[in-house]
Amino acid sequence: MRQALMLLMLLICDGCTRDKAGSASAAAYTSDSGSELEAPRLIPAIQNQLNLMASGVRPTDPENLTAYRNLGSDVVNSMAADLHRAGMADSGDFRALRDSVMDDLGGGAEGESKLDRPELHEHIARMRRLISIYQQGMRSAGDRQ
Repeated sequence: MRQALMLLMLLICDGCTRDKAGSASAAAYTSDSGSELEAPRLIPAIQNQLNLMASGVRPTDPENLTAYRNLGSDVVNSMAADLHRAGMADSGDFRALRDSVMDDLGGGAEGESKLDRPELHEHIARMRRLISIYQQGMRSAGDRQ
């Protein structure tokens, strides 16, 4: 029952965060300081999933895994867009870690997810580090203004 509720929550979050075809805006590319950040509203859902996976609840069935992969990709792309809009120069740490996380999710050159393998705990640690780097970067951007 708990997994069914988590899947429902992920599907609702995923459905709410995806743009419909033809409704894309330039907001992701706007560099003005009035732009709304994308990642903060997605981070709690991904952190909840990371906590569940760390405790042994893995997204094992294909639907749960797909929902997690979509949410994870959205979070990573949103964090990168937010940092870019905030004018934060990437020292390479964020980009390298982002590439590793996307590879875990199946978004790399090979396109195969590594989430159902023994490397799952490494993925969880990488995703948490990526979120931490993002949050530190956004705090630094706020301090500069």
